[in-house]
Amino acid sequence: MPKPKLRDQIARFLDIPVHMPGVIKHGNDLCTRIDGNFLHIRSKRTKLVLSPEALGTAFLLPTVAMGRRLVGESCDPVWLENTQRILDQVNAWWDYGAVQPDFAPGNPGRPNQGVGLAFSLGVDSFYSCFFADPAPDLLILASGFDIPLERKDILASMCNSLATVAEATGKDWTMIETDLRRHRLFRRLSWEFSHGGAVAFLGHLLQERIGSLLISSSFDQDHLGPWGSHPELDPCWSSSRLSVKSIGHEVSRSEKIKRLVNHTIAKPLLKRHLRVCWEHPTSLGNCGYCRKCVLLRMTLSWHAPDFKLDTLPENIPLVQAIEALPPITDDLSLNFRRELVGHLDPPVDRALRKLIQRSEEIINRDTADA
Repeated sequence: MPKPKLRDQIARFLDIPVHMPGVIKHGNDLCTRIDGNFLHIRSKRTKLVLSPEALGTAFLLPTVAMGRRLVGESCDPVWLENTQRILDQVNAWWDYGAVQPDFAPGNPGRPNQGVGLAFSLGVDSFYSCFFADPAPDLLILASGFDIPLERKDILASMCNSLATVAEATGKDWTMIETDLRRHRLFRRLSWEFSHGGAVAFLGHLLQERIGSLLISSSFDQDHLGPWGSHPELDPCWSSSRLSVKSIGHEVSRSEKIKRLVNHTIAKPLLKRHLRVCWEHPTSLGNCGYCRKCVLLRMTLSWHAPDFKLDTLPENIPLVQAIEALPPITDDLSLNFRRELVGHLDPPVDRALRKLIQRSEEIINRDTADA
């Protein structure tokens, strides 16, 4: 659990809640104030709805992680009821000791017919784009989540990729710009814990366009654990107007890549537009040497050794790239690497086994010290 800053400790001691504005705003360029800081949201292509449920979805976990209460006037009754399930789950995982938000239940709404997919251009969302059931008709990219708003060169390239994939698959697309991750309160909680609510926030913003939001699972059902996006947690962000669904957890990450590179339409799009890198991204794509890029390179060497991505440089030999990685201290993420053991060329396999070994040593030490 994150340690609250002095300001948050004082607010908690004095029981100063975090207020959600009660006025619902509509438009393409919206702004509101949460806990003393402004929040901006914009979409050039799609009209947005800034509702108490949307804001509550974004700020519930950051608020309760600081030991504070989320309050407002009224909100969607289904969303309000679901918050208790969310808090029961995160309290079991992270011992927040959180209390339910204080809102009056408002009138329920009716969902629209559209199906949106949170689309980051990564492996999981690419897989959902082609294999999700129901199939999405709107691809949604967030500007300001994995890539900061000031990296306009990268975001412009990603927007072009988004439009290209949408056109090739017969779908609509939209890009939502927001400074949510820069908000003082939101920064208090690790992105690993808060990103599920942030992604669901996008769906609520689009409730006049879609009635369902698909969130692609990062982990398969055999390797689930406490995480900000989870098959048991994601649906609880739903309201009477929006159904949030977690998809893809029935398939492993490497199996997703295998199916994509064997799909006639997906393969060339993957080659030109796949992005997994958030540590050192460029306008051309991925760095090729961070832990996510190296994982992708290893997985491709197993399932499609002759398949080269335009977005993935291989200037550093794979063995050297693996050896240069720091230990991976998250056991959930380490499972992706364990899955590859025994399926790679001997030099690569040896380097991977050593990476896993030194990572497990640190994980075991940290567990013993806890």
